[in-house]
Amino acid sequence: QVSDGSLTVLAINREDRGAYTCRAYSIQGEAVHTTRLLVQGPPFIVSPPENITVNISQDALFTCQAEAYPGNLTYLWYWEEENVYFKNDLKLRVRILIDGTLIIFRVKPEDAGKYTCIPSNSLGRSPSASAYLTVQYPARVVNMPPVIYVPIGIHGYIRCPVEAEPPVTLVKWNKDGRPLRVEKYTGWNLLEDGSIRIEEATEDALGTYTCVPYNALGTMGQSPPARLVLKDPPYFTVLPGWEYRQEAGRELLIPCAAAGDPFPIIAWRKVGKPSRSKHNTLPGGTLQIRSLGKDDHGEWECVATNVVASITASTHLTVVGTSPHAPTSVHVVVAMTSANVSWEPGYDGGFEQTFSVWYGPLMKRAQFGPHDWLSLPVPAGSSWLLVDTLEPETAYQFSVLAQNKLGTSSFSEVVTVNTLAFPVTTPEPLVLVTPPRCLTANRTQQGVLLSWLPPANHTFPIDRYIMEFRVAERWEILDDGIPGTESEFFAKDLSQDTWYEFRVLAVMQDLISEPSNVAGVSST
Repeated sequence: QVSDGSLTVLAINREDRGAYTCRAYSIQGEAVHTTRLLVQGPPFIVSPPENITVNISQDALFTCQAEAYPGNLTYLWYWEEENVYFKNDLKLRVRILIDGTLIIFRVKPEDAGKYTCIPSNSLGRSPSASAYLTVQYPARVVNMPPVIYVPIGIHGYIRCPVEAEPPVTLVKWNKDGRPLRVEKYTGWNLLEDGSIRIEEATEDALGTYTCVPYNALGTMGQSPPARLVLKDPPYFTVLPGWEYRQEAGRELLIPCAAAGDPFPIIAWRKVGKPSRSKHNTLPGGTLQIRSLGKDDHGEWECVATNVVASITASTHLTVVGTSPHAPTSVHVVVAMTSANVSWEPGYDGGFEQTFSVWYGPLMKRAQFGPHDWLSLPVPAGSSWLLVDTLEPETAYQFSVLAQNKLGTSSFSEVVTVNTLAFPVTTPEPLVLVTPPRCLTANRTQQGVLLSWLPPANHTFPIDRYIMEFRVAERWEILDDGIPGTESEFFAKDLSQDTWYEFRVLAVMQDLISEPSNVAGVSST
């Protein structure tokens, strides 16, 4: 705002900074004064870092330029969440320049990741900007074990633990110092990651193995040698039962034990949704759940693992005395104004359960109130419901809720569908009025008598006829009001010694027929 020569800047921000010039005029001349406005505040990053890719041993450079007033800028750089000057190994190979540039000397594969620049002038909240460093390097073997254990009687793997950027394209294997041709061994397959899968190992597999991985940049060389040893896999000495049933809140013990060489470690895991209850694996391998909860219901696996292999045994746990589990597999079939909703009931918690279908339009509707969802009860014993009174061509969301005497389930997954649109009615093709028939022209003393028959198979009465004539190329109307009951017309006052052609058209309910046949006559 300008008032009495003064400029007022309201709610100043950094875009208001810059040079302002005041000009004063009078009859005696002009005065000019320029001043610079500096906006005090935290830095603003004008040139953020960008993602870069470099090869191993090269230097990497990230730029980060900021502006601020006061301009006593300092820059901090972070690798992931750690200050680059505090990261072991990296701290000896980095430098931050006064303009904010970060230089990483002789990059290593371990340097790859997210780098974040944070400029500061001790005012306000410092901004930040991040970019990613990708380090490309030839394929290399990491942590090749000195001994590879392969189980007897079941499938096993000979793996080549590899790191590479770009990814590995080829792995070559040697066995006992000679190139290994995997295809010569029955049941052996070379997988995409370079591992060898052995369907059932025999003594032919015994030996010392090395691998050489390759990518687009080559290889860092051969792995250390690894000796293959055949061992019996672990085996279960005590299997859990097929199913266990227990009340909620009670303790449950499920036995499981295994043996092998070396002796296996036993762990229990729940399939699918994890259990939130405290459960322990006792020293002998038994699963202990001190207080059963709803989340414990479902499939459990006992897993016995040693260096040779892992084996699994399954059991089903039914927890009685809970609210029902959420319905699954919700399916909605739509029509124009209705939807058929069906589902698979979940476990009822040990009590009779009922269902309700919840639905609402995807776009909020004022008449639905603040919640936008309606619910409909489902008849007992049914797992489907027809929802009607929907709007055509509208997106709706559906979910199903179960309830028993202890409470309700969580909602099923939400299914979004669109009701069908009104069918587009295709108008029936226009049926043209058939033309009048058998037009004839006969010259008489009074003129030319034109006669015709009405159109064949006409459903409605003929409103009128139109008589047209021509003496050249163009047709002209002779009379367009001949009553529909007439079938003759006298053409009078024709020019002498002229050849005339005539045709007639019928008009029925605003429809005009095709013209009749052409009848010609001389007026002489």
